[in-house]
Amino acid sequence: MELFIFYHDEYERLYNCTGLDIDSVPLEQRQFVPESIAISILCTIYYVLYLPCMYSIWKRLRDNSFYKLLFYIGITDMGILWILGFFRAWLNLHGYVFCSYPTLIYFVGVLVTALWMAESTADLILAFNRCLDFFSPRFSNFLFAGHRTLLWNLACSLYAFYWAFFLRPAVYSSVYFGSFYNPFAGYRTDEKQQYEPGLHVAHNITVAVLSPGIYLIFAAKLFFDSQMNHRQFGVIVSEMSAIQRRTFLQVFLISLINTLTASICLYMQFHEVHQWMITLAEFAWFHVHGFPPVIYLTLNKNRARGLPCTVHEGVQAGPYQLRWWDYGSPTKDHESGDFCFVEK
Repeated sequence: MELFIFYHDEYERLYNCTGLDIDSVPLEQRQFVPESIAISILCTIYYVLYLPCMYSIWKRLRDNSFYKLLFYIGITDMGILWILGFFRAWLNLHGYVFCSYPTLIYFVGVLVTALWMAESTADLILAFNRCLDFFSPRFSNFLFAGHRTLLWNLACSLYAFYWAFFLRPAVYSSVYFGSFYNPFAGYRTDEKQQYEPGLHVAHNITVAVLSPGIYLIFAAKLFFDSQMNHRQFGVIVSEMSAIQRRTFLQVFLISLINTLTASICLYMQFHEVHQWMITLAEFAWFHVHGFPPVIYLTLNKNRARGLPCTVHEGVQAGPYQLRWWDYGSPTKDHESGDFCFVEK
């Protein structure tokens, strides 16, 4: 926004659509009708699922730092979902590109880029919080107890504001069904490399590496503890309940989606890619923000039904995780017949 507000002449030089003929790319090549309809329907479904989850999390904000971080991530997820699922579907159905509505698309690009920075950073902080709570609960309490979690959320927001105000956004192109730092992707090549996404590359590399890295640290710690206690790693894993093992697998897959999405987006910025890869990246990015309520409701069936059987610590995706080591023994709920975990 700094460029648009304070250096508008430079903005006009970089984002000037003069001489660009939108119809030089035929309309049918700028429309992705089946994909747009599919993503709009999925977005509606995810919103319907996300709202009760957000209400459930909101009621537990005072319980611990986990829910404060989770609620913050939920807000950013829902903001990104609206842009990916509805706004971009509208652009695609009409074949609009940057030069169709340059100011609108520029500022939506600013918003979605900032939200992604806030959400992905909060994801890593949450993973750090969970991992630290496993290694050193006392130190975790020192960093995150009470209102201190709000300071972490504020840090994410300030980081996002920095991106929104001082850095150039990625803008959407209906030509490719994807976001690019070159606003004229599909029309003009960036031969002078004026739209280099240097810091975005560094951020996405961090997300791609640390997101699965958290779970590798967890697995390494679990393996190390098994060796220190002279027990087999497989025995410890076998002692985990079926839902615990299933949860860890699903959590790892969610983090893998984060990694793949960030990696594909990085690759797209510097190489010519096939359309299927761009479409895959867009849908992967969409599901990173839309799939968490599915995970939450699936792994907390009793809460979804409104039953009194309680899982005190929740589920978080992107990275969304179930802290199985915080639970007591599984117990059977007599009304539902399902197993759940009682609070310790």
